[in-house]
Amino acid sequence: MLFEDLPSELLFEIFSYLHPSDLYISFIPLSNTRLSYIISHIDFSLDLTYTSFYRFYHILTYCSPSQIIFLRLTNQYSHGLLISEFFTSNFFHSKNFIRLRSLHLDDIIGNEIDCLPPNLEKLYIKFHKKAKYAAKFYQIALQSTSLKQCYLIGGYAFDSKTCSHISSTTIEILHMAIKSFPNDLLVLLQALPCLTKLKTRIYTQSSTNQFPVILSSSLTHLNIDLQGSGISLVMLDTQLLSHLSQIQSLIYHSYGKSNDDMNHLIKLSCKLKHIQFIQKGLSINTDITQYSFNNDLVTAIQEATSNKNSRRSLTIHTIPYPDKMLQLPFVLWNTVHNPNDNEIYDRVERVRINLSECSITPNFPLCRHVKYLTLISNNESSNYIISPTLLSSLVSLSSIRHLIINTQTTLFHFNQLFSLMSLHSLDIAWSQLRPYFSLTNIKILSLISECVSWKEIQYLIQYLIPELEHLQMNVTTSDECREILNILLSPNYKNNLISIKICICQTLSDQIKQDLEPILLSSQWIKVKWRMDNWYLYIWK
Repeated sequence: MLFEDLPSELLFEIFSYLHPSDLYISFIPLSNTRLSYIISHIDFSLDLTYTSFYRFYHILTYCSPSQIIFLRLTNQYSHGLLISEFFTSNFFHSKNFIRLRSLHLDDIIGNEIDCLPPNLEKLYIKFHKKAKYAAKFYQIALQSTSLKQCYLIGGYAFDSKTCSHISSTTIEILHMAIKSFPNDLLVLLQALPCLTKLKTRIYTQSSTNQFPVILSSSLTHLNIDLQGSGISLVMLDTQLLSHLSQIQSLIYHSYGKSNDDMNHLIKLSCKLKHIQFIQKGLSINTDITQYSFNNDLVTAIQEATSNKNSRRSLTIHTIPYPDKMLQLPFVLWNTVHNPNDNEIYDRVERVRINLSECSITPNFPLCRHVKYLTLISNNESSNYIISPTLLSSLVSLSSIRHLIINTQTTLFHFNQLFSLMSLHSLDIAWSQLRPYFSLTNIKILSLISECVSWKEIQYLIQYLIPELEHLQMNVTTSDECREILNILLSPNYKNNLISIKICICQTLSDQIKQDLEPILLSSQWIKVKWRMDNWYLYIWK
């Protein structure tokens, strides 16, 4: 039967599963009035995480802001260009997103948006590490009259002096860092009267104001990480928790090594329905089973060695340690009703393995859900070959999506290793790649440890990784850079690249910019968005 004879309800359903740019490219050129009308009235959940400039252009041309109910944008693969390009368009001003309910923005600076969409309910922001305008965005978000969930991650710690004019009667869930305790926390609780769940990290202790005796707040769940020195659980209780009559759940992070906090925690637990105590810097032999917690209390206590790794990372060293493991953030995780030591390793997402030693003696359970694996070796002359079988005893290879190899080829049967993984990204030296490697699923490739020539890049794109979307590499001369871009950007060379990041020598940056800028602005290469700093050339294709 004819496709256009299908009922409109079914076409709406079919089109909802397709990416908007695919709809525009496939159906709009048909000039079918009915299909065009249906496409223009679909509700879109728009995820532009891995979008090319070509697909992005079709979105700007045909999509209406009023169609979008969910939007995810990231600057990570457009090198800081996508979000600003999106919201500076004449049709895509924030106020035009009248039906947008959820907005996710990743790697933003903070000045890309001047106001939030009018009916937005959920906002998730992850700031770039050098975000200069994060405070401005904080103020915009915390003045919202529609937001219910707000996540402001990185870039800035809330300071009541900088963000003095904040007030929202709708925000119920908030995740963000706070500069001082208790002053800035107090201002925040007073400005957000409907707040019920708060996750925060506090960096310094204020020496001035104290909490008032009467504090009106509907807060029921608190996840607090006290980074500032001198902030104890006793202080937290006396200056905050004792005034929050509705608080039921507490997750508390501490860097102290004293058992006084633990004893106070036990007394505090009788007032709560859920408490989790994360104390960093404790001895690995600390036994928490000696403490008598409330039998009706769901309790989780975690110890972590004092290091700077994130809580969701794990460093495995090959040198055997009979008594302890070196640099292991997750060490002990006990639950009163259901103790399970393996749970701690199931939460690990990043593993870094040092292969400098000839043998690995693991004394912990398998990490089954690792996404990021880094393999390093300080001994480049080692002749030992580490088999994938041995690695699979440490981590589940099938779950790994991102692999970084900082070692020599003599240490590995790479082809066998790759065949056991479904890799999405790979960081490897050019000299380690082989024609028989199985790399068909890789979308992101980094070759920054060695310089490559245009012939090598041509071979890479045509034969090794034809589906590659994001490429990082080094160049040594302006001519080499031009030859590489002739291959990657010319219409005569077909590829699926979305972004290119080229690391250049600082002394050559002015010369490369002078040589390439006229060509990038001309029609000799396909239309791209690009920018350049002292060290890198960024191209969004």
